[in-house]
Amino acid sequence: MASKQKKLQHLFLRAGFGETPEYINSIMEKSISSTVDELFKTSKDYEDITYLPYPIPQDAQMKGVGIGQILKMFLKSYQEKEDLNNEWMNRMSTTPAALREKMTFFWHNHFATSTPFAYLMQVQNNTLRKYALGNFGDLLHAVAKDPAMLLYLNNQQNKKAHPNENFAREVMELFTLGVGHYTENDVKESARAFTGWGLNNRGEFQFNEKQHDTGEKEFLGQKGDFDGDDILDIILSQQQTSVFITTKIYREFVNPDVDDKRVQELAEGFYKSGYDIDKLMRNIYTSDWFYDDENIGAKVCSPVELIVRYKKMINISCTNPKTILNLQKALGQVLFFPPNVAGWKGGNTWIDSSSLLLRLSIPQYVLRGEGMVIRVKPHPEEAPESKSQDANADKGIIYSDWSNLNTAFMNLPDDTQQETMLSYFIQCDTSRIDRTLIKMSWGNKSTDSLTLSMAAIMSLPEFQLI
Repeated sequence: MASKQKKLQHLFLRAGFGETPEYINSIMEKSISSTVDELFKTSKDYEDITYLPYPIPQDAQMKGVGIGQILKMFLKSYQEKEDLNNEWMNRMSTTPAALREKMTFFWHNHFATSTPFAYLMQVQNNTLRKYALGNFGDLLHAVAKDPAMLLYLNNQQNKKAHPNENFAREVMELFTLGVGHYTENDVKESARAFTGWGLNNRGEFQFNEKQHDTGEKEFLGQKGDFDGDDILDIILSQQQTSVFITTKIYREFVNPDVDDKRVQELAEGFYKSGYDIDKLMRNIYTSDWFYDDENIGAKVCSPVELIVRYKKMINISCTNPKTILNLQKALGQVLFFPPNVAGWKGGNTWIDSSSLLLRLSIPQYVLRGEGMVIRVKPHPEEAPESKSQDANADKGIIYSDWSNLNTAFMNLPDDTQQETMLSYFIQCDTSRIDRTLIKMSWGNKSTDSLTLSMAAIMSLPEFQLI
C-alpha cells in the first residue's frame, strides 16, 4: 500500500505538475481531503494570459481590416505563438492555480486547435481556462463559437448553399459522442444547423443570418429548425457524451487502462450534475481507489508535464528561449501546435528510442550547464530563412537551481538518504532499480554529490512514470 507521501505526490502530479519535496513535507500533517479542498480553492480564481495585445490598430478597426493587415499578422504569428508557448509554460510552473492550469492543458488537447493567428490562440486558451473547472456544456458552447476553432475547422466556409461538414463532424467524433454514436446523416444535418457561424473582420464570432439554413433538420432522432446551439444541446442530452468525456478524463488523470465500471459510475454522476467538471474531478481525487497502487506511477509523463516538473523542481531556464521550445519539438509535444484536430495521442506513444534517450539525458545537460544541442525539423509555418539555419544553432546555456532539493536531503542519515530520494522522485515500484548505479555518483555528503545523485535518479526510466 502506498505511503501518504506517495499519495500526496500522486495527487499533485495528476492535479498539477508535481510539487517539491519541501512542499510535500510541509503538508504531511494535513488530511488528503483537506489538501484536495485547498487545490480547488487556489484554482477558483485565475488570471487570463494577456501576453499578446489585440493585433489590429485602432484606425484599422474603424476602417476595417485589409488583406495587407491580415498578411502582416499571418507572417509574425508563428513567432508570437512561440512566445505565447513560453508564457504558458512559465505560468504552469509558477501559478498557485495549478489544478486550473492542468485542466486547461487537458482541454487544450481535447479541443485541439492551431490557427495562423496567435492572438486568437490566446483568446481560445483563456476561454479554456475560464471554463476549465466549470460546466462542460458552457465550455462546449463557448468553444463552438471560438474564432480559432471555427477557422481551424473551416466553419467560416459553412454556408447554406454549400454546407461544410468539417466542424459538425469533429464536434461529435472528437469532442462529445465518439465514433459509432452518430450517423453520416447526423453529420450532414448538423452541418446545416451550423451554417452562418463565422467571424467578423475583428476576429470575433458572428452569426450571418443570410447564410444560415432555416429549414427543418433531423438530428439524433429529433426534428426541428435547429441552429448550432440546438445541436449542441441535443448532444449534451445524450448520456453517451458524459461517458465519452469521463472516459477520456479517467484515462488522462487516473489510469490509461480504463476501469469501465468506475467510468460508468463517474459518468452517471457527471451527467446528473449537469456536466459539473469541478464535481467530477473532486469525485476522482477524493476516491480511495484513485490512490490505489495500480494507479500510482501508471502514466507516462507528457513532454510538457516533464519540462514543467523540471522547472518546478530545479527552476531550469535558458539563455536562448528557443531551447525549451525545441525540447518540446524533439519530445513530440509543442503547445499551440497539435499534430491534428485529434490532438496528441499520449500514453506510450510519447516514448520511442530517440525521445527516451533525450528524456534520460536532460538531467546531464542541465548539470553541465552547456548548450543543449537539439536537432529538430523546421515547422511548415516557420519563415523560409529559418529552415536553412544550422541545426546546431540552439546552444542556449541552461541554468538550474538545486539548492532547495539539496537542503531537503542534506541532513538525512547515510543509510536512508538514497531511499528517501527515490521515494520523492520515483512514483512506480522501485524494487527493480539498481542502487549500485545510483551509488556510483555518490561521493561524500557534499552538495555536489547530492546533486549528482538526484540527477542520476532523474535519469532513470522510472522517473518518466507519474
